[in-house]
Amino acid sequence: MAKKKIPTVSEVREYLAKEEAYLKDCTDNNKTYVITGPKFPGENIWKSKITLPLLEAAEEVGASNEEIWELCKKIAQTTHAPVTLKDYQRMQPFAEKEKTVDTVLKLLESYIPPFDDEYWFGFDIAGYYYCLALISLSDYRREDCEKQLWTTVDQFFDHDTKLEKISVLLRNMKVLGKLRPVLRNMQASIESKVSM
Repeated sequence: MAKKKIPTVSEVREYLAKEEAYLKDCTDNNKTYVITGPKFPGENIWKSKITLPLLEAAEEVGASNEEIWELCKKIAQTTHAPVTLKDYQRMQPFAEKEKTVDTVLKLLESYIPPFDDEYWFGFDIAGYYYCLALISLSDYRREDCEKQLWTTVDQFFDHDTKLEKISVLLRNMKVLGKLRPVLRNMQASIESKVSM
C-alpha cells in the first residue's frame, strides 16, 4: 500500500486559494455552489482552518510535516472544543512530542481569537482549544507553556471585556487542573474576574 502524501504549506495554500476563488466566482456571478462530499481522502484536513497555520508554524520551528499532519488529522476529527477529560487527553500523545509542542507554541504567538468578531468566523475554535489543551498537558518547555497560557488568559481579559467567551478557557483550567496544579491558579484568576 502506497504511503499517503503529506502536503506542503504551499500545496495547502494553493488548494485553499482555488477553493476560495471557486466560491467567490459562484457568489459574484450568481452561480450555484455545489456542496459535495470530499473530493479526495483527507480533504477535511486540508480544509480545516487550523491546518495551514499549524503547517506554517511547523516550517518555522523545523518540525516535520508528518508529525504535524498527525496533529492536524486529530484536530480535523473533532466536532467541538474539548469538554470532558477524555476529550482533553486526546492531546496527550502530541504533548509528549517536542517539535509538536514547539509548533503549537509558535502558532499560539499569532493565532489569536478575533475578539472583534462576535462569532469568530474564519477561526478554528475547536482547534484553538485543542492546542491550548496540548500545551496544558506538556512537560516539555513547561515554563514556556505556562507563560503562553497566562498570555492567553490576559488576551481574554483585555479583549473579551464582558468575559462572554472565556468559559471554554475556564473549562480547560478546571478539567486539567486536577492533573496540572499550576492551572488552578489560572482557574482562580479567571473565576475571580468573572465573579466581579
